[in-house]
Amino acid sequence: MIDLRSSDATLSEYAQRYNHLYPEPSPQLLQRMDYMLKPDAPRLPRVKPAWLNDRPCTLSQDQALDRAQGALLGLAIGDAVGTTLEFQRRDVGRVDDMVGGGPFRLAPGEWTDDTSMALCLADTYATHGKFDFAGFADALVRWYRRGENSVNGRCFDIGNVTRSALESWEAQGLAGPVNLGPSAAGNGSLIRLAPTAIFRRHSLSATWRESATQSRVTHATQEVLDGCSLFGAQLHLALNGADKHEALAPKVRPLLPRPRIINAGEYKLKSREQIRSSGYVIDTLEAALWAVWHTDNFRDAILLAANLADDADSVAATAGQIAGALYGVSGMPPEWLARVAWAQHIRGLATRLFEVSPRGDEMDELTYDSY
Repeated sequence: MIDLRSSDATLSEYAQRYNHLYPEPSPQLLQRMDYMLKPDAPRLPRVKPAWLNDRPCTLSQDQALDRAQGALLGLAIGDAVGTTLEFQRRDVGRVDDMVGGGPFRLAPGEWTDDTSMALCLADTYATHGKFDFAGFADALVRWYRRGENSVNGRCFDIGNVTRSALESWEAQGLAGPVNLGPSAAGNGSLIRLAPTAIFRRHSLSATWRESATQSRVTHATQEVLDGCSLFGAQLHLALNGADKHEALAPKVRPLLPRPRIINAGEYKLKSREQIRSSGYVIDTLEAALWAVWHTDNFRDAILLAANLADDADSVAATAGQIAGALYGVSGMPPEWLARVAWAQHIRGLATRLFEVSPRGDEMDELTYDSY
């Protein structure tokens, strides 16, 4: 095992042991990269790489809907439970229920920016019938400036990278500056991902691509994009019937060293003391998957994640997405379902995305072209 905060050089060398999990470049990609290729040379046909093959759904319609609703409600529930310990040092306090409080003094069941951004993303799919970059950016700006999709009508919690991106969008649109430095590798786009996985549940390639695309609105570093694509792929498996062992199994995927090591599953062998729970996307993803792996039900996964403290709401919201996709609404504590704010609205949005999820994806071939 290795500490994922090790230097880039150390991690790049270490990650070579998992090169078998990195796909070989396709003949089509090699052809496109051939600068000696004559303009009139015949082009190889586009072919889906094997690692992008969809997981056939093995659930009934009702079971699949239960998991889709679980992914979005799980996000909100994890957020609401975790906010109690948000920004605290580990083990200074402990949470055993959905009790509210925390730095924003929320009522039990109220949630923070994680859920607000997820609702903005879900609304974008419901309104446009697809992912719309400008539509999503505008929805986030309305949340930031007017408090739309906020539990109390105002934006009281927003990450620095997200705020900077939205202010750039307001000022310059797509021409706005994008922070690609290490300081921009936050978890803001990971914590809101469930709507993309639900809407694109029939297509792994669409989920993979669009998990990264929705991230680019606020977070565009490659490490964040890879983290979102990896998590989207794991959600795809869970939403289509995979259990924990299948959903979190190592798979062939094109990832940078840190996400590749997470994909390989090293977190499964780590102790609680070796897990960080900061707002760095790698820390959040590793901590959330660790919490889900070391539990066998939704409630325990959320509490294990939340009690890691620090960015507790985001770690628990991320754990809630995958735990909700694995165990469904039917596996959630009834008292949490009754207490979480906007439960019926959130459940209704998940149902809407589930019902309008496209069977095919006309843009799949754009994804194939990249590998």
